[in-house]
Amino acid sequence: MDLFGMLHLDELSHGLANLSMFPYFDMAHYIVSVMALREQPGVLDVSRVSPLACWFSSMLYCFGGAVLSGIMLAEPPVAPLSNGTSVLLASTIWYLVFYCPMDVVYSCAALLPLRLVLSGMKEVTRTWKVLGGVTQARSKYKDSLLVMIAIGWARGAGGGLISNFEQLVRGVWKPETNEFLKMS
Repeated sequence: MDLFGMLHLDELSHGLANLSMFPYFDMAHYIVSVMALREQPGVLDVSRVSPLACWFSSMLYCFGGAVLSGIMLAEPPVAPLSNGTSVLLASTIWYLVFYCPMDVVYSCAALLPLRLVLSGMKEVTRTWKVLGGVTQARSKYKDSLLVMIAIGWARGAGGGLISNFEQLVRGVWKPETNEFLKMS
């Protein structure tokens, strides 16, 4: 018997490809990204002293791939922040994760079963981001496979790649945590 035929994986993959990323998958991406920032040492202190720096760091974690690919393609790096709905959603999640009374949102999202679901949903958005980066690079550089791969990689892994700049925003500089030196 054909196991893949019995599971109807082809239909499942087409169904997942037609799902809208907004708002559920994007929300999962923002929650996991902001939680990753919150778990960095010293971030809670920064969030109390300078909420604006904390918010900007969160936006770099959420939109780092689009910012980095914009820089690499000589496009405005603030263009990802022009989508007001996404920025408002990411900002709301940032506020809830950092400032919700008794850390209810963070505590709930940190539960292992929910965190696994959110991380899986974030990985689905990562594939869409890589595809978007490759498509964006292909529109400018039709014959350059290496550029398409680099932009897709930067778009998918941008939060980790731009983390050194994000550390500077928070007033911390740790070059030993560079994503190029220690890949996650």
